[in-house]
Amino acid sequence: MNIPEYYKQFQKQPEKKEEEAKKPEQRETPQKPEQKQQTQVTQRAPLVKDKTIPYQSNDFKLNLLEDWQDKTIYTLTGPVTDGIQHNVIINIDREMEFETLEQYAEWQIKTLEAELKGCTLLKRGATKLTIGAEAYEAIFKWYPVEDVRIYQHQIYILIDKTAYKMTASFTKKTRQTIGPAVLRMMLSFNPIPK
Repeated sequence: MNIPEYYKQFQKQPEKKEEEAKKPEQRETPQKPEQKQQTQVTQRAPLVKDKTIPYQSNDFKLNLLEDWQDKTIYTLTGPVTDGIQHNVIINIDREMEFETLEQYAEWQIKTLEAELKGCTLLKRGATKLTIGAEAYEAIFKWYPVEDVRIYQHQIYILIDKTAYKMTASFTKKTRQTIGPAVLRMMLSFNPIPK
């Protein structure tokens, strides 16, 4: 079996031969503190300069390798009411190839209908964000388990080639109670230009 070099260090080392065991161990000669520090510095591996771009999230910064992409999915959680954890999930897709917002929204709707068996599309159509930008919405009903009906409200936005999808889920009761406030929150969406 051919073992990569890296993993060989973890293998059990063979017993030392008798001749080697009899040899006195070589000890390091004590060094002055300055000499020891110099030796440690020279033993470091050389720094490698990767091709990176500065990346900043809400909570941290790092040097992102330039051929990597941010595929963050944002989840904003609200109260647990009527047996479900309410949330708004925001997906961002950069460099989308759709010509219009409606094409993007219809693609998302068809994808959800294909993946979420038993869902029913209740409403679809144009809407506007609070900032005046065009948006598109769709409302679905489905049963994830028997006797549990969930309503999903999705809002789609396409600005330049960046697409945003926001999804909120409700029960029949919470669609009426906290639903209007959650919808207002979603419609207040305002993307920050990069």
